[in-house]
Amino acid sequence: MADATEKRRIGDPDPRITRRERKRWLFAAVIVLVVAVPSIFYFTGAYDRWQDGRSLANTCRGSVDTAEVKKLLGVDRLRGHDVQVDQGAIPRAGRLHKCNVSDSDGNAWLSVAMDWRSDAAGALHDFGGFEPYGDVGMAIPLGHGWEGVMDEGRLGKDLVATVAMPCVNRRSDPQHSSLIITVQGAATRSVEGTTQRARFARTTVKTAENAAKAWGCTARSGGAISRVPDNTAHAKIPPGGARGTCAGIATAVRESATDSKAPIENCYLLSDSDTSQYRVSAFYGPFAKALPDQLGYADEIDRGKPAGHKGSGLWASAECPSAGRALYIATGLAKTNDRFDPDGTLEKSALKTFATRSAKRHGCADLKLP
Repeated sequence: MADATEKRRIGDPDPRITRRERKRWLFAAVIVLVVAVPSIFYFTGAYDRWQDGRSLANTCRGSVDTAEVKKLLGVDRLRGHDVQVDQGAIPRAGRLHKCNVSDSDGNAWLSVAMDWRSDAAGALHDFGGFEPYGDVGMAIPLGHGWEGVMDEGRLGKDLVATVAMPCVNRRSDPQHSSLIITVQGAATRSVEGTTQRARFARTTVKTAENAAKAWGCTARSGGAISRVPDNTAHAKIPPGGARGTCAGIATAVRESATDSKAPIENCYLLSDSDTSQYRVSAFYGPFAKALPDQLGYADEIDRGKPAGHKGSGLWASAECPSAGRALYIATGLAKTNDRFDPDGTLEKSALKTFATRSAKRHGCADLKLP
């Protein structure tokens, strides 16, 4: 058989050289694929974005909705990681699980904590502290059928919300009959305005829905949140003008909107100098049982008594259809020299009015007053 080289015409390329050239080009292409493509993937930021998505998918068992959080915080990239919760004397949210997501600088962040009903004291603490003698914020209801409240942080750029998800498949287990999700966050953009606050509320309830699925809690969700009530933490209502949580109380007050699902309600009574003199609060569901566990309240409430008066506080209670007894507290705050309520008559009257209206709104009965 004649060799192919012998049949090659003058001017035709040597097939042996052609084969070698093809091998060189093939080898070069492999080098490009092995070296250049990963480099492009890395240096264009695609690798970092892949790592971001992977970390968020593994954070809090995938409970955090990535797209919603990016809109909330006003950033394009976020990383997530699970964190340990301080197990000290003061209860903190996240005994079940806790995670954080943030941008690379840590200026925009979101903290998500999960607790069962038995650890609601931690969620109550992180929501606002609820010190016996301080201004603890306004507990604005999320509304739309959600058992949750939110508040604006003291720095003006951070928000906090907590929502309880009753588990219909765990009713026989009192310790785990509700899953409580507490969300705190600070955005690079201002939280002023209803749009951003509604976005925070949507992030909270979406996270709560995802967490309920991840931890085996069959919960009924609320409706879509298009807006939330205005932040009225610093709005003074003149005497007789209250229409929300302070309705029926005759003094100047600070109040929030009401909602039959809100697990926490607050009303502040103001003196003539606009100083907060008394706070009356309502606690429903897991938070009613958690309140006595809060640091500072142990000496103010006698467990087992439906109503009473001890130290500088009054308390009342009512039996509610699905969440046990609710707790209503009237607490004297830092006093001034204007002798706002020297004999405590107003404090007792305010608690009665507040508790009566709140209990009725929540469908509770058997109200016990001090």
